[in-house]
Amino acid sequence: MAVRTMRVTATARSYVLGRKTFAAISAVEGLKLSPSGSRRMKKTGHLTPDQRRAEVIRAYARS
Repeated sequence: MAVRTMRVTATARSYVLGRKTFAAISAVEGLKLSPSGSRRMKKTGHLTPDQRRAEVIRAYARS
């Protein structure tokens, strides 16, 4: 008797939420960005994702 193997093909797609969409979802969940977080978002808007991540880590490492 032949052995059957089942193939599973997963097509994983990454999906990145924009700021407005993320803010809308957060508002529905009752979450708000702190004033310092809002300032940080405005200040780091032009940075690359890696640089922005490093800035957030730096901000929370100080607290």
